[in-house]
Amino acid sequence: MKSRTLNALAVLSLAAPTLAQRAAAVEASEVVLVAASRSQTSVADMPLNTTVLGRVQIDSAPAQSLDQLLRGVAGLNFTGVPAAQSDPTGQQTRMRGMGNAKVLVLLDGVPIHDPFYLTTQWFKLPLSNIERVEVVRGGISSLWGNMATAGVVNIVSRRAADDAAEFSASLGSYGSSNLAVSKNFAASAALSFNLAIDRFHAAGYQTTAAAYLWRFPAKQPVDAKNSNVQLTAYFQPAPELKGQLRLGYHLQDQEISYRYGRNLQDSPDLSASLSKQLDHRSSVTANAWAQNVKFEKYNGASCYWQATGTRCPTSTTVTSDNINGDIVQYYSQYGSQRYSERGGALTYSITPGGGWNGFQVGVDHRQLRADDLEYFYSAPAVANAPQNFNSSTHGVGEQRFDGLFAQTKLSPSDELELSLSARYDAWRNSGRNNTRTTAAGLVTGGALAETTASAFDPSLAARYELGARWSLRAAAYKAFRAPGFNNLTRTFGTGSATTIANPDLGPENLKGWELGTDHRGDVLSLGATYFHYDLQNMIATYTVKAASANIPAQVTTICGAVVAGGFSNCGGATTTSVSFYTNDQDGQAHGLELSGRWRLRDTLTVDANLTRTETYLTRRGAVVTDPLGVQLAAVPRDVATLGATWKPDNKLRAYAELRYIGPMAIDTTSVVGTSFGQGGVSVFNLSTNYAWDQRSELFASAVNLLDKQYSENSYKYNQAYNRILSQPRAITLGVKLRF
Repeated sequence: MKSRTLNALAVLSLAAPTLAQRAAAVEASEVVLVAASRSQTSVADMPLNTTVLGRVQIDSAPAQSLDQLLRGVAGLNFTGVPAAQSDPTGQQTRMRGMGNAKVLVLLDGVPIHDPFYLTTQWFKLPLSNIERVEVVRGGISSLWGNMATAGVVNIVSRRAADDAAEFSASLGSYGSSNLAVSKNFAASAALSFNLAIDRFHAAGYQTTAAAYLWRFPAKQPVDAKNSNVQLTAYFQPAPELKGQLRLGYHLQDQEISYRYGRNLQDSPDLSASLSKQLDHRSSVTANAWAQNVKFEKYNGASCYWQATGTRCPTSTTVTSDNINGDIVQYYSQYGSQRYSERGGALTYSITPGGGWNGFQVGVDHRQLRADDLEYFYSAPAVANAPQNFNSSTHGVGEQRFDGLFAQTKLSPSDELELSLSARYDAWRNSGRNNTRTTAAGLVTGGALAETTASAFDPSLAARYELGARWSLRAAAYKAFRAPGFNNLTRTFGTGSATTIANPDLGPENLKGWELGTDHRGDVLSLGATYFHYDLQNMIATYTVKAASANIPAQVTTICGAVVAGGFSNCGGATTTSVSFYTNDQDGQAHGLELSGRWRLRDTLTVDANLTRTETYLTRRGAVVTDPLGVQLAAVPRDVATLGATWKPDNKLRAYAELRYIGPMAIDTTSVVGTSFGQGGVSVFNLSTNYAWDQRSELFASAVNLLDKQYSENSYKYNQAYNRILSQPRAITLGVKLRF
């Protein structure tokens, strides 16, 4: 493996002259305006490290979902486990070594996050309905507010251009299938519609290594079904007035591993925008959006039933001697969640001229509501009564965010442009209640006090043109991430696996800066970015021990007093510890991002990127056990991608990709002063498209062609059975028709 890894690095080093910042963007001749800039700045003029993936890249990619497509973008930290095969409560978009909920993901400028867990709703984003994806790295809370900490990803929907229709169908490994159809309707010159429908199914692969499956009796792959219907109306009643209205309905159905494991989500949503050109220099834009989410969550488990001793040993205690044919499956958790989001924004833009290139000012508002009711079950004590109720929790709350922002662009000279922006955010947590009910009917917890907080986040960026093809850029910024309902009002779990919400959590705050350079050429594009982040008051959980002298008040409110060495209302004497959220740690991330494009000839183009990321804690409270100055687990320092596109004629296009994932730590806390890690791996992907004629196209792809077995998650060094395998070899064949 070491030899193969060194060979992969050698190949990438030979490609070093091609490494640059924006090579994986759209075709060089196309001028793309980045909507995520809130000033319609061209990708070539962005002062932050920006990549735009156009329709060509989407169609050519071996990936079958957006999260896996973005895996190849420098700076984004996605694992090789597709979103459809993982629990939606843990699907995070991570960038530049930063952890949960620090990348704002937008669909046409509207947040596309789960309002409760702050995860990305990938099941709502089929590749078939995406025109392009804008990835802006760097703290951009000065424009977008909450969660725009490490960067912003904005997905732009496909637009209705004519009366055309498109149908695509594919079949692949592990029972995967994908059907998508879209139809444009041009009612008049001023009104058109687009109807898009898709259905994705993946029977899934086994994420547990075969050598350890005996620990999880009857465990099956995740079977996922995603369905989306979206109707968009585009209208332009006058040359200076245009807008759109989008209505969507989305379903996610995951059968997760066990008989009683299932995730069911249905979510209607809508968004609307209206833009009015006031004169040749100024305009005003209004946006509004809403979504409702109904989430029914069933978690299952299983065990080999024992006649004596521990009747239902868990995966951590079961031994090979326990294996028998008497398998009991049971609920471990059931959750019924309802949450919603309402929002709106108003922006005024003007281009004054005379070295004042632009000015925007705007306000926006978001209102979030959540109701979370969950039931928890212990391992069964009687074989024919597998549902062993332990306790339930209930959490409700409201969050309101209001923001005011301004941005201006100035050019003191023809070569230099300065971008200044700032934003003030205020938010309020209200109507909150968090309770726990034991099997005996004892209710603990209760109403939580209203809290308010605010943030002021400025940003200063500069871009200097050294010539027609070479430029320098720099930026410094502040950003923040507010805690969500999952941190503030959701208490969950049983016994020592109980995690208690902390209603007094504060926001995470980031200060960062970056320096970069770009060379844009017809044959060769080059660029590099160095970034540095300091993150304060990071939100994480820590272990509260019953023997501790300083137990947080909310822990005893929920779990009661310590009796016989354990928390009386959270399991009694056997529960000697629980988990609690805290802001008691700071972190730092810094690194180098290189990416680029080299057109060797008209028929062959090479793309490459390399990311070096150092990320670790710089401060911890007395309660936190994670070490300082040690690379965070599950974040490889080095990740690189080398891709080649071959297009010998107008009919055939082929793409080959080599992805290198460097060595990384998997466990830094089990043994003080010791870090456990794993080696690097190289993964090879392929795709090809063949245009049969102007109306039909065949396509095929292979992910992990050499079928490498690897993982990118953290787990205890002595519990290899908790290792989660990334995507094995998967082949997909499909057809696309236009009519």
